[in-house]
Amino acid sequence: MRYTIDCFSRGLDALCRGVAFSVGATVIATVLVISYGVLAREVLHLSDVWVTEVTTYLMAYMTFVGSAALAWQGRHLKVDVISAHLGEKGQRVLACVSTVIETAVALVLARLVVDFWLDAWTGGEQSWGMLSLPLWIPYSGFLAGVLLLSIVQITRLMTIVFVRAPKGENLAMDEMLLGRSE
Repeated sequence: MRYTIDCFSRGLDALCRGVAFSVGATVIATVLVISYGVLAREVLHLSDVWVTEVTTYLMAYMTFVGSAALAWQGRHLKVDVISAHLGEKGQRVLACVSTVIETAVALVLARLVVDFWLDAWTGGEQSWGMLSLPLWIPYSGFLAGVLLLSIVQITRLMTIVFVRAPKGENLAMDEMLLGRSE
């Protein structure tokens, strides 16, 4: 089981690095779009009605898709007040409980987002702005982010439950959660 989880974790790690890179590119694109909007409005006195719509979609992508990559890399916000005072076994139990809760939240959110996306797909809803995009298109980033977050959390939970350090080898909790034994 460890080999399977390790292989899957390495693939997920590569995917999340790519996702993090795409989110970084999206940040740069957002800065460029907003800068254009300010320049067009204040200097050139041009209309920039599309800037708000595009920026909204880019921010949603950064938020929801980026959250999955950050969760996988362990760079999300966490407080270690309790775990700092526990031994390895206590840290493992605490990590398992918190990961079960995080996984449950991710799965409930995924279910809600799938329904939300399907409603936009079947209802033919369109955006309110100049682009008048079918809303399922920008909602796809939301859907992809939440599904990736669910996969990340399930993988983290499986790692905690099924992966044990080999005899004589101490595997740090962060390494175990990320599925790495380097």
